[in-house]
Amino acid sequence: MRFRLPILGLLVVWLLLDRDFLLLAPAVRRIQQAAASDLEARYVDGARAPRLGAYLRQRQPEWVTTGPWLAARLGEELRAQSGDLPFGAGYNWATADLSPVDNATAPPPTLEEVRADGDDGFGIGPVSVRDGTATVAIRRFGYLETAEQAVAEVFRQAAGARALELDLRECRGGVAGTALLWASYLFPEQVHWATLQYRGFTEEYWTLPRVAGPRFAGPVTVLVGPGTMAACEGFAYHLQARRRAAVLGERTAGAAHYATRRQVTDHFSIELPEARVTDPETRTNWQSAGVAPDGPGLP
Repeated sequence: MRFRLPILGLLVVWLLLDRDFLLLAPAVRRIQQAAASDLEARYVDGARAPRLGAYLRQRQPEWVTTGPWLAARLGEELRAQSGDLPFGAGYNWATADLSPVDNATAPPPTLEEVRADGDDGFGIGPVSVRDGTATVAIRRFGYLETAEQAVAEVFRQAAGARALELDLRECRGGVAGTALLWASYLFPEQVHWATLQYRGFTEEYWTLPRVAGPRFAGPVTVLVGPGTMAACEGFAYHLQARRRAAVLGERTAGAAHYATRRQVTDHFSIELPEARVTDPETRTNWQSAGVAPDGPGLP
């Protein structure tokens, strides 16, 4: 019995080390080097990428730490060094796919992420209809693979309303493709929504030709504030640029660069800003400046 406990302890330590949960300095350095390589190759600001990469390569690694703690710390440091709010990092207990990709498309959500998305209602609050106005809060844009029917149900419930109010004041971001799905319900035909400029190529995004629920043709109000970030800001900005919605509230956070999750080791990922968003109408975006509302929000 006296030999079993030390052996069990060694097995636990080995398991934690093997999963990059318990990290010693060499493992921290390995993660930083891998993240630096990906950042230098793909960060949207090619002029600043070498400096950020050098920061990661020269960063003094902790003697011992954990994967989640290191992810939180590196995310904070990258945001501080770059001023780019979409930067982040994450730890995954399960081994993630490291297969190379040809463009900046994010890997599909894991089964656990899909399940958590559904448990959270796909980031969508309940729809209320009062005095002819349908109101719904969007906390984030959930995974496109699972949110389609939930979004269609919102517009079924809003079909009889004269006006639609979308509350994005606590919307922290999410999947840009799902934001595009929401926008597709607000136009009678396809419109050029945005252009993403990566290092070396561009992609155009258009609203969808078909949706699963009824489109909404009435007036739209979008509520925003300092808590509105990333894809949520883009949703408000592009609607405002097309005069399809009145944007009310306070100026948003200013996180316009499009970020994707990049696996840099089996268990460690970074949220890497890979593309600059350009609106076809304004020829610019909301990076750093935020979305300026058309007027004050509700009391």
